Amino acid sequence: MIDFIKNEYLERMKADLGSFYDKYILTFEDKETHGIIINKKKLACSTIDIDYVVKRFSGEIVCENDSFVYMTYDKEELLKSNIQIGKDPLHHAGLYYVQEPSAAKVLCDFKIDKNDAVLDLCASPGGKSIMSLCYLDKKEGGFLLSNEIDYGRSKTLISNIDRMGFDNVIVTCSRSSELKKVFVEFFDKIIVDAPCSGEGMMRKSKDARLQWSETLVKSMSRIQKELLNDAYSMLKKGGYIVYSTCTFSKEEDEEVVKYVLDKFDDIKLLKSEKLLPYEYKGEGQFYAIFRKEGNASDTTSFPSKKSLSSVNVLKYGVEQYEKKYNVTLPTHESTHVDSIIFDNVYELNDDEVLKYLHGEEIVTSVELKNSYYKVTYKNLGMGLAKGVGRVLKNHYPKGLRNM
Repeated sequence: MIDFIKNEYLERMKADLGSFYDKYILTFEDKETHGIIINKKKLACSTIDIDYVVKRFSGEIVCENDSFVYMTYDKEELLKSNIQIGKDPLHHAGLYYVQEPSAAKVLCDFKIDKNDAVLDLCASPGGKSIMSLCYLDKKEGGFLLSNEIDYGRSKTLISNIDRMGFDNVIVTCSRSSELKKVFVEFFDKIIVDAPCSGEGMMRKSKDARLQWSETLVKSMSRIQKELLNDAYSMLKKGGYIVYSTCTFSKEEDEEVVKYVLDKFDDIKLLKSEKLLPYEYKGEGQFYAIFRKEGNASDTTSFPSKKSLSSVNVLKYGVEQYEKKYNVTLPTHESTHVDSIIFDNVYELNDDEVLKYLHGEEIVTSVELKNSYYKVTYKNLGMGLAKGVGRVLKNHYPKGLRNM
């Protein structure tokens, strides 16, 4: 695999790592390490517990707190148990989200309080947004604004958030320069998981190996500094920023940190760490945690739709109903929000859930109401079905079905 990596990159890493370079090169022959974030709120609503999940995945718990469990697993061993993550009913139900280990460590170390107003500035595909939402409590006023500048990637972000069943979230597709005009010193915590040259992705991505260049590194460094400038404007006094990349270049990591500290007198660096793949399970990550000095102001409330008129809002919380063809119907995403109550619920068994995810009708042994049902598995919301006699007509979205 090393033959596909540009010599300029290898020479740079040799200069940076010195005697550890050989250890780094050997990691290209290692197997990938896979992991999942398990949302404890959703687990508490289910009929299973963490022991069930750990045993099912033959997993190893790496990080656990009151909000989530992060666990690694062996993908090959999982396949031997006939569990395919993308087709797994518990994945469809939003019990867990797949997250690379070194990326997950950032939000394991960056504590978010349950009543925080949080911004994830470069959010797609959504791992750090989902970890943030596990911390946040809607009843305590905690919420997330999850932003992704690329429209196509923002659709993936929304799909992942909907599946996980979070409703205290707004998804926007705007430039940071547009957001900062609306949210002046607004957020308690800001996540800047910045676009980067992707050096940490080279082991598993041929595209990352081919796209790398010195020019790309310098270009990304400029973008990262712009993002942090705007993030600073949106951070409350007393608030915190975590800056992260999946790259190893000093221009994008240590030099960006130095830029922030030199530019802003009231920003202090609390911690920085570079997770290299020969030292930590995973592909690699750099992160730095900053604090803006001053006294924190009162907790910020969920922004109104009117206050967001100048930004491109793609998702605003979760609506339980929508109008289609002049008929009011329940929404699919509302079935995943545990706090939304449905009058009619049908619990699927192990055989039925596989049929449901395949798009099939479910023939039941009971007479059903002529109405929509929230169908569940292990007491976790899966989606909708329409009761007709003793048959549940499948309304699981076609684009999400197992084929």
